[in-house]
Amino acid sequence: MLSKKYDMNIVSLTAMGIGSVVGAGIFALLGQVILLAGNWTYAAFILAGTAAMLSGYTYAKLAGKYPESGGMTDYFHFAFKNKTITGTLSIIYMLASLVSIAMMAKSFGIYVASLFPHFPDHDLLMNTVAGALVVSLAVLNMMRASDVGNSEILMVAIKMGILLSLIFAALWHLELAVEQELIQTTPMKFLGSVGITFFAYAGYGIVTNAAAEVKNPKRTVGWAIFLTLGFVMLMYIGLAYVVLNFIPAHDLRQNADTAVAIAADRLLGKYGFAIMYFAALLAFVSGISATYFSIFRISRSLSDFKILPRFYHEKFWQHGTKGNVLSTFLLAVATVYFDFSSIVNFSSGAYLVSYLGVFAASWILRKETGASGFIIAAGIALMLFIFITFMISIFSPEMG
Repeated sequence: MLSKKYDMNIVSLTAMGIGSVVGAGIFALLGQVILLAGNWTYAAFILAGTAAMLSGYTYAKLAGKYPESGGMTDYFHFAFKNKTITGTLSIIYMLASLVSIAMMAKSFGIYVASLFPHFPDHDLLMNTVAGALVVSLAVLNMMRASDVGNSEILMVAIKMGILLSLIFAALWHLELAVEQELIQTTPMKFLGSVGITFFAYAGYGIVTNAAAEVKNPKRTVGWAIFLTLGFVMLMYIGLAYVVLNFIPAHDLRQNADTAVAIAADRLLGKYGFAIMYFAALLAFVSGISATYFSIFRISRSLSDFKILPRFYHEKFWQHGTKGNVLSTFLLAVATVYFDFSSIVNFSSGAYLVSYLGVFAASWILRKETGASGFIIAAGIALMLFIFITFMISIFSPEMG
């Protein structure tokens, strides 16, 4: 009897998790969060990170008990006997993940277009770049899981090295810190920023989609999730410190979407801007790649449960299916035609609903998984608070 070959380990799994999380959260949303939360930005990242850690605990327990490649969607199936509930939550999560790819691709399009301010059609350039990224990375993720994991390790290592160098440069050149004008905030703006900040952590759940492809998933998946979230939280706080202290408020307001690159230009010398753009490329590529990894496996699982059509299980090329091709086409169209703000709000809300669903599934299955009822209840309360305040803030005049 042949032993099972495990394609991924804790290193590639953690790299995939970081690659999925660290993308738009830093290179597109960080400046927006700071404009909303001001000097409360650190609290926003800590609060959202705490919710993510509590959610990560439930994920680890569920993945250890049910190491299926469908991840979240399989947990819904095991916890909820009603197919309508299972299908609705699963499709919401799949849509949230798809829209997050659109957001990351659109964000990178914004970065590239900003390099060519005199290009005759800014939107055309932005959308062409975004659409090309969506399609090319879909092809990459139809390759073997081990190929994806190895590419993630390399991209994440380079990207993290560049971002850490920016933080270390800020600590080394404290004399360059500016006398910062206090960025005014309100409780409503702060609470709204927490919902966006949580989106910056969203993506860690994709680690569970590789549970069937690692040895000892009960231990490995849990460690990969906590290593991912712990590293990312420290990274976000460090970069928030850089932007808050080294970019004048008026410059931040004008360049919120490229705040990290502006800080690099100030701290890393004449090549800092270009270096950070290269890091942005790696961030969006690795983030989209890791999210595709999740979606392609989720859609196959949903096809098994007859929630999605059968062609989501019919092979197209290597690990890709005919359904994956359809999803990629529709995603490319949506990326081009929807505006960035709508994409962010929809994806943030859908992710929060999905993670609440995982908490509910974990509560129902807590005896089978051995999860702590107290930790699950605390996570539900915090996540529900973030979701409600985020939805209220969207319709608040203060957020306009």
